[in-house]
Amino acid sequence: MRRWTGGAVAIAMALVTGCHPASKSAAPPAPEPSGPVASATPTGTATPTPTSTRPVPTPTPTATTCPLPVSLWSAWQLAGAVLMAPAQLDDLAASQQVVASGVGGVVLFGSPSGDVRAQLRRLHAAAGAWPLLIASDEEGGGIQRLAALTGALPWPRDLAARGPAGIRAAARTMGLALRALTVRIDLAPVADLDAGPGPDAAHPDGKRSFSADPATATADVLAFARGLLDAGIVPVVKHYPGLGTATANTDAGAAVTAALPLLEKRDLVPFAAAVHAGLPAVMTSNAVVPGLSPLPVSLSAAANRLLREHLGFHGVIITDSLSAGAISAAGFTVGAATVRALAAGADAVIVGRGDTRNPGALVGPVRAAIVAAVQSGRLPTARLREAVRRLATLMGSTTC
Repeated sequence: MRRWTGGAVAIAMALVTGCHPASKSAAPPAPEPSGPVASATPTGTATPTPTSTRPVPTPTPTATTCPLPVSLWSAWQLAGAVLMAPAQLDDLAASQQVVASGVGGVVLFGSPSGDVRAQLRRLHAAAGAWPLLIASDEEGGGIQRLAALTGALPWPRDLAARGPAGIRAAARTMGLALRALTVRIDLAPVADLDAGPGPDAAHPDGKRSFSADPATATADVLAFARGLLDAGIVPVVKHYPGLGTATANTDAGAAVTAALPLLEKRDLVPFAAAVHAGLPAVMTSNAVVPGLSPLPVSLSAAANRLLREHLGFHGVIITDSLSAGAISAAGFTVGAATVRALAAGADAVIVGRGDTRNPGALVGPVRAAIVAAVQSGRLPTARLREAVRRLATLMGSTTC
C-alpha cells in the first residue's frame, strides 16, 4: 500500500480545509483468498461527577432502560439488522413482514404508487424500536426513484453546471422532500471520476459522475452531500474506491478498474475529501482493483483497511448489491458473499436489485447463512454487534 502523501491528498485536503494533514506509513495489505469463505449523533445525558473517589457502579442494561440492547441480541437478530432488502414502491406492503422480522433496512426500487408516505410510515411502525434504514437511489437524471414526488434533478454531469452552491441548494430541496416522505438515506452522491458514455451495460457511470477532474468532482460531491445533510438526510458516497475506470458495469458482470497506484493519484481524491469532511457513510464497489485485492471491493478486507486505517473513516460502510453479476461471476452465492463482506468489515449489506417481488424469500437464506457463520465461528458475534451499533448510531439511536 502506498503512503497517502503527495498530489492526491493535497487536492482533497485543500478542497476541504485548505491545509495538509500529516502523512503516516502504510503497510502493504495482506493477501486475500480469491474464493468464498465461510451522521446523526445520538443525544445523551451527562453523568454527574461523583463527590467521592469510590467507584460508581454501572447499571446493567435492560430493555426498559435501553431502547436497543444489542449486547443481548441473538445471532438471528443481529443478522437481520445488517441486511438491506429490496422494497418495490408499487407494493411496499410486501415488505412489511420482512421488516417486522427484524431486517434492518430497505432499498426502494421501481416507481411510486399510491400514498407512499403512509406506506413508508407503516414500514417504520413494523420495525418497532429499530430505526429502520429506508434508502433510495436519488442521484439525479435517470437514477432517481422518487422524482415524481420530490422533483426531478438533472444528471450529475449536467447538474455540475450550477456550481457547488447551486448543487447544494438543489440537493437540499430534494432532501427536504425525501425527509417529508420519511426516507432518511440517499444512496448518493456518486464520487466516481468519469467523462465518458453511459450509464449502460458496459459503462457504470457516464452521466452519473459530476466530472472526470478530481478537483471538480470533489467540490461537487461535497456540495451535494452537504445539501442532503442540510435537509437531515444521510448521504452515501459511492462507489469506493472509484468505479470510473471499470471495464464494465458490475450489475451485469465482472469488472476491473485501473490499478491501485492510479486510483491513489486520482480516483480516491473525492473519497479522501469526503472522509476528511466527516461524511457519515460510504458504499463500496463490486469491481476488482488490481494491486489491492483479487476480490470485488465489497468483499475485501484490504479495501476496508485502506478506508478505515489509512483514510481514517469511522462511519458506516455499505456494500453495493451483493446480488450483482460481478459477485456471482467471482464465484459467490449471495449468502456466501454476505458473510464474506461482513467479516471483511462491512456494516450493512444490500441484497437484491431490480424487480424483486418477494423480499422475504431473498433475505431468509442470506440471514440463515450469517447465523450459520456465527455458529461455526467463521463470523465473530462481536463483528456483527459492531456493525449494528454503527447503523443505529447513524440513525441517531442509542444501543447498549
